[in-house]
Amino acid sequence: MSSDDENKAKAAQLKAEGNALHVKGNHADARLKYTEAIKLDGENAVLYANRAASYIALKQYLDAGHDAEKAVELDPTYGKAWARLAKATSELHVFPRSVNAWKKALGTLPSANLTAQQQQFKQQYEDGLKEVEAEWEKWKQGPQELGEGRVRALPANDDLPWHRALKMEHSLTVNNVLNTSAWAIMNAYRDFSEGVRYMRQLKRTDDGIGGNLNAVTDIIGGILRDERVFHMDSEDWIEKLQLQVQFELSANHGWDTGGPDTVKEEVVQRLQAQGWKPTRLALAATIRAWFLRAYFADRSGDSKALALQYYNHVIDVLEWGAERWHDVPSSDKGYIFQKTFIRAIKKLRMETYLGALRESTEKPEDLECNVEDLIDMANQMVEETNKNIPNEGDEDAQLDKGAWYSFFVYPIAEAHATLGAVFLQQGLSAKQANEAEQAENMLAAAAKFYKKAAETYPPDDENFPFYLKIAFEAEYHRGRPLSETLALCTRIRRSLPGVLKIWGGFSSKKLGHHIRELDVFEERAYTGLLDKKHTMETPSSQIPLN
Repeated sequence: MSSDDENKAKAAQLKAEGNALHVKGNHADARLKYTEAIKLDGENAVLYANRAASYIALKQYLDAGHDAEKAVELDPTYGKAWARLAKATSELHVFPRSVNAWKKALGTLPSANLTAQQQQFKQQYEDGLKEVEAEWEKWKQGPQELGEGRVRALPANDDLPWHRALKMEHSLTVNNVLNTSAWAIMNAYRDFSEGVRYMRQLKRTDDGIGGNLNAVTDIIGGILRDERVFHMDSEDWIEKLQLQVQFELSANHGWDTGGPDTVKEEVVQRLQAQGWKPTRLALAATIRAWFLRAYFADRSGDSKALALQYYNHVIDVLEWGAERWHDVPSSDKGYIFQKTFIRAIKKLRMETYLGALRESTEKPEDLECNVEDLIDMANQMVEETNKNIPNEGDEDAQLDKGAWYSFFVYPIAEAHATLGAVFLQQGLSAKQANEAEQAENMLAAAAKFYKKAAETYPPDDENFPFYLKIAFEAEYHRGRPLSETLALCTRIRRSLPGVLKIWGGFSSKKLGHHIRELDVFEERAYTGLLDKKHTMETPSSQIPLN
C-alpha cells in the first residue's frame, strides 16, 4: 500500500471516529478528529463538510462557512456541503448567499425517481430555502417600530412594555429575579396611571373646579421613575393636565407667578406665618408645575432653552431648600427635597442639555451650558449617586425594586451615556480634522462610556443594545478589527430576545435603524471574510455602513 493510500486509510478511520463523536454530541472533539483527517487527505470534500457540521453545532458559523465553501469547491455536486454552507451563511445573515446555496443543494438531486433518502434531503433543502427567504424578506423590510416622538400619543393597547412587565411580576417575584427593567417600568406605570385616573376625576361645577389633589404628584412620579412610561391616550389629555395643574396650584395656594428668588423669599415668610403643612403643599405644587413646563418644552420640541430655564428654577429652589432645611424631616418639608427626587430631575436636565448642544438650530452659546458643564454634570451625577447609596435606616432605604433602578441605576447609566456622547462627538470632529491621536483618545473614551452605560442597565432594557450599538460606532470609527466589532454585534443580537420580551414593538425608530445598520455591516463583513477579502484583523472602518 502506497503512503498516499495509507494516509487516506488513516483519514477514513479518523473520520469514522469523528462521526461517532459528533453523533454523541461531542462536537469539539469531533472537529479535532476531522482536522487531523484533513491533514492526511486535504482534497476530501466530505471531511470539510463534516467539520463544517461540527462548527455549526459549536455555533462557529464563519469557520463552518469556510469549510463548506472548500467542500463545494472540491465537489460541486455534494448536496450536504451546499446545505451546510446555506446554514452557516444564514446564521451570519448573508442571506443572498444562503438562498443560492439552498438552491444549489436542491440542484444536486435528480429531477425524478428520487430514493427515499433523496426525498428526505429534498424536503430538508426546500424547508431551509423557504425559511431563509422569509428571513431575508423580513431583513429587507427592517424592524417594525412605533414612532420616535418623545411625547407619545398611543392608541388603546394592552401589550405595551408596562403591561408586559406586569404580566411577568408574579414569575419575577417567585423566582426572585431582580436584574430586569420590568420592575422600573411596571412601577412607573402604576404611579402614572393612578395619576391619570385621578386627573380624569376633575370636573367643572357651578362652584368652580373639583377633583383629586394627588394627580400631578403621581403623574410626575411615574415620569421620574421611567420617563418612557409617559403617553397620552386621548385628544384632550394635555388640556386636562393643564387644568389639573391650575387646580392644584390654586387649591394649594402655590406660586403661579415669580421665579426662584420670589419663591425662596416668600416661602420663608409663609413658613413663619403658617407652618409646614400649607407651605409644603404650596411649594410642592409650584415645583411640580415648573417641572411640567420644563418637561413639555423639551419633549414637544418647543424650546430646549425654555426647558432648561424651568429645570434650573426647580433645581435652584430644591437645592436651596434641601440645604436650608437639611435637619427637617421629609414628613414636614416634603418628598420633593429628597435626594432621589432631585437626582431624577437633574438626570432629565442633563439629557435636555445634551439635546440642546446637539441641535444645530439652537446654538450652544445661546444657552447657559457648554460641553465642560455637561461633563461636570455627568461626573457629579455618578459621584453623588454612588455617595448616597442608601443604608439601612436612611430615608431612601425603603425602596421598592423599581425605585432602585429608577433613582440609583438609571441616573448613573445616563451619566455614562452623556459622557460617551460628548467624547464621540469630539472624536469624530478630531478625526475629520485629521487629528489622529486626539481622535483615537476621544473615540476610545466614547466606546468605554457607552459600554458602561449599556452594562449599567439591566440586560433586558432596550437601552442595553442601543448603547452597545453606539459603542460599536465608536469602535468602528477607531478602525478596530472585525474580531472586536463583530463580537459586539453578536452581543447585541443575543440581547434582543430578552429585550423584545418587554420592549418589543415599542422601541423607537432610532433603535430599529441601528439594528438595520448592523445587519448591513455584518452581511458585508462576513461576505468579505468568506471570500477571503478580509480577515478578523481587518479594520472595521474599511467596511461601509451604508
